Amino acid sequence: MNIAIIVFAGKGTRIGSEIPKQFIKINGVDLVAYTINAFNSHPLIDEIVLVTSKEYLSYVKSFKHNYSLKKVSLVIQGGETRQESVRNALNKIIATDSDYVFIHDGDRPLISQELITTCIRETLNGKNVVPIINKSEQIKNISNSGRVIEINNEVFDVQTPQCFSFNLIKEAHNTYNAEEVSDDASLIEKLGKQITYIKGESENFKITQPSDLNYFQRLVK
Repeated sequence: MNIAIIVFAGKGTRIGSEIPKQFIKINGVDLVAYTINAFNSHPLIDEIVLVTSKEYLSYVKSFKHNYSLKKVSLVIQGGETRQESVRNALNKIIATDSDYVFIHDGDRPLISQELITTCIRETLNGKNVVPIINKSEQIKNISNSGRVIEINNEVFDVQTPQCFSFNLIKEAHNTYNAEEVSDDASLIEKLGKQITYIKGESENFKITQPSDLNYFQRLVK
């Protein structure tokens, strides 16, 4: 089973909105609903778990009906940090070692079906998969708030979804629950496991600043 965990429990204060950025309406649709639908419409995703803040639990539970998201199985309360939010989800999901999870930021709404397919294919081949994009390919005036890595003297932005065997990533989160890291892949590395980096997408950026939101709005409209 392929399970997408979509995390959007933060407040997103840098966007300058009175409400969390993930709930800003774009053409009458919550921003995060674009993200969720990318996974809901993918034929190889079996189940979707949403992680949001306590204040928006009831609202997000209405998404399944309001946006016809048939694959949404759970809506879970997040924690104080993204790491805690993901751990909360992993500890609520009933799954086995033959199941896989694809952990994605709710504020990356432009992920393509092709990237999801590539992530699934590589993960089912036994790899721990993380998409990255070269800094030189980044869209002009779009911010990046994620982890940065260096490979062969080139700098890359780390994206999501980050994709793992369910039992492995659950073990990593619960083993290092007292240590703060920047992303899920960092926990896998702490277990001594290798990460397979694949080519990400320039438009799979994280909406962080007003300029990012404006760019997304222009694309949607």
